[in-house]
Amino acid sequence: MFESIDTVLKWIAQNPYQFAGLLLVPAVPLIFFNILPLLVVMERRGAAFIQDRPGPNRAGIWIPGLNVRIRAFGMIYNAVDFVKLAVKEQFDPKFSSAFGYYAAGPFIPLIVALILPAFIPVFAPIAYASGTGIGWLAGTTIQSQSGLLALFAFSSLSVYGIVLGSWASNSKYALLGGMRASAMMVSYEVSIGLAAAGMFLIVGSFDLARIAAWQGEHTWGIVAQPLGFLLFTVAMFAECNRNPFDVVEGDSEIVAGFHTEYGAMRFMLVMAAEYYHVIVASALIATLFLGSYHLSPIPLPLGHDWAVVDLDDQWMRANLGGVCAFMLAVGALGAALFAFLINGRRRHYSKSGASDAAMRAKEYLLYTGGIGGLALLMAVGAVLIAGWSPVPQSLKGVAVWGWQVDVVTAVVQFHILLGKILLVAWLFVWVRWTLPRFRYDQIMALGWKVLLNAALINLLITAIIVKLVN
Repeated sequence: MFESIDTVLKWIAQNPYQFAGLLLVPAVPLIFFNILPLLVVMERRGAAFIQDRPGPNRAGIWIPGLNVRIRAFGMIYNAVDFVKLAVKEQFDPKFSSAFGYYAAGPFIPLIVALILPAFIPVFAPIAYASGTGIGWLAGTTIQSQSGLLALFAFSSLSVYGIVLGSWASNSKYALLGGMRASAMMVSYEVSIGLAAAGMFLIVGSFDLARIAAWQGEHTWGIVAQPLGFLLFTVAMFAECNRNPFDVVEGDSEIVAGFHTEYGAMRFMLVMAAEYYHVIVASALIATLFLGSYHLSPIPLPLGHDWAVVDLDDQWMRANLGGVCAFMLAVGALGAALFAFLINGRRRHYSKSGASDAAMRAKEYLLYTGGIGGLALLMAVGAVLIAGWSPVPQSLKGVAVWGWQVDVVTAVVQFHILLGKILLVAWLFVWVRWTLPRFRYDQIMALGWKVLLNAALINLLITAIIVKLVN
């Protein structure tokens, strides 16, 4: 197709939107995967905060020139754990499956989880001028009219890895965990589908991109479907095997459940798949019920002469300077507050009698300076970009913006979605370290007797209202 690197560069310059579409294919799953270390730190620090203990605060990297040890708020623990599990000896149980099923089990949930973000729109579709008229770059890698159904179909495959690995381990404890996983999948995926079906009826499509666009034009899904949001979130907790639904890994009952016989890198794959499913579940909740990449669930008086307008993607592009300035200002305020809190810890340690008080005070001073400098840069950027008001070109009645506007808009919308994902992920952490584990019979009763019936009633009421309104 291309004869030389110059031809490739020329094609990219002439077709920036097609090139961006090619980059989306590997970029979206990898970007979501990069959230995983942050989620692990959030889990550890959040558990420590809820249980009133220090949390991960020992592992660090020595910086010789600065004479300081960087701990990165517990982030170094992720690297330490990775190295530990990577170099640990792989051990196969004596009576495990001889056909490779035992080794293949941990890979299936992770591979499935890496596919799922391809269905989630991370920014609004972009219109651009092409040789044949108007071209469209979708904000999702896999475009399908039945996007959410395909996502549910792929996500249900992950339980095969759990059941296969638990059976191939030839351990009664692991097999019990695999059986519980399959029973929970059958029980709660019905409620998940019915809870999301209310949004399908309202929007009239299974396409996640259309569902996200509808929320920008009307209101967020949590406003249109409050009961559906509650049922969907609870069912997602069960699907991700998170407290209070973690009987699949019931430590007090079946040792470690389905991964009892796994260690080293295989155990890390199991844990990575679990956390990645939490990220995907958070993204799906944000996309269906929290407005996806949109800013506000209701119209606000931000138009000309304070007219009430919908804060959809077209409004965002027309007011991109103000939106970027607002987000940078919020980021600068958050960074400044974080630096203030760290500086308070620095003063506390400098006055304490701890043996490493001087070292920790120096480390916190480094954090305060770096994060404070970042807050200053974001504040300056907010001031400089506030006056930017891009103007589109009209082509066949469609507003076509410059590629710079489209790129900045896509980045802003992705960060809006990312913020919502992190908020929902914190909900997963909060619930895990707050509520006790349910018994297995309680989980089954909740799924079949409560969630299923509530989801059916919600779907019936939604169908009646949609029919009357239409």
